[in-house]
Amino acid sequence: MKYWLTILVSFVFLSSAVAQPRVLLYYDMEGLSGVRDWRLTSAAESQYPQGRMFLTADVNSAIRGLKDGGAGEIVVTDAHGSGSPEPDILLEEMDKRATFEFRDTAFAPYTDMPSSKYQAIVCIGMHARAFTPGFLAHTYTVEPAFNVNGLDFTETTIIAVSAARFGIPVIMVSGDDVLEKQVREQFPNTEFAVVKTARARGDADTLTQPEAQRRIYEAARSAMRKLSSIKPFHLDGPFEFAMSFQNRAQTDRAANYPGLQRRGDTTLVFSDTDFIEGYKRSLALVRLATTERTSLLFRAVREHPAAAEIMRRFNELVHERWFSTDEFWTPPTPPRKRYHGAQ
Repeated sequence: MKYWLTILVSFVFLSSAVAQPRVLLYYDMEGLSGVRDWRLTSAAESQYPQGRMFLTADVNSAIRGLKDGGAGEIVVTDAHGSGSPEPDILLEEMDKRATFEFRDTAFAPYTDMPSSKYQAIVCIGMHARAFTPGFLAHTYTVEPAFNVNGLDFTETTIIAVSAARFGIPVIMVSGDDVLEKQVREQFPNTEFAVVKTARARGDADTLTQPEAQRRIYEAARSAMRKLSSIKPFHLDGPFEFAMSFQNRAQTDRAANYPGLQRRGDTTLVFSDTDFIEGYKRSLALVRLATTERTSLLFRAVREHPAAAEIMRRFNELVHERWFSTDEFWTPPTPPRKRYHGAQ
């Protein structure tokens, strides 16, 4: 009798797990419903608090839809990286039926978050891929465009290919109309909530908040109800990464990474048998390319009324480091007690 009772309890537990799938919810900020100015997405700008409100509203609408569609546990993770030491979402106002992912050590949300415990992924506030006319369109940072095995990647594609290792599909996405077309090309069964229309890379027409929240809610609920028909996005290896940059100066800097081939003035190519390792390698190229931003920094300094004083202080700091008694001088950084993904 005890044996059969154990079997029955196990069956009920497994049936409940299947009936209420666990969902991993990523959020970004450029594709949020009310955001039509980049300043709402950066913690350094005064408009950022308003962006956080739009973010919280969009995520909560998705959580409501997922729950009404039959979702079980929902875990939320930050995939934006505004520069804030805390998550972009207003945690005290986030729907309490979901939990936010904190860890004791730093982690990369695209590659370190997906696991076999999840059955579905939702992406809120996403944006179109680099070099396209979507609102604030980019891929990872503003400098590169990602192409893998001839396929142009959005950040949603990166998440989907990473998650496919564990058999997890991306079931719902929200963002602008340009991203919708790009998502439907690659994931035709994925639900999409269009919350604004891109007018240019720096401007968009937004919907009213009630309409935008309704669309997010309905897309999330529908996605849960059709979960079994949405398949993971597997991409067969080996993987050829073609990284294209905005200009030759960025490409020249990234080309210092070993093992690359160059195609034209602005594209670098390499191959890897493992997607995740290739993706990590691509980020090393991006880090090199983004050092080109220092030219813009120096331009800003030269144009500033206090340029002479800034340069005087710069030289002063260089000499302070030079004359330091420490063999390796580094500026002090405050300890971070917890990590929340993209930061």
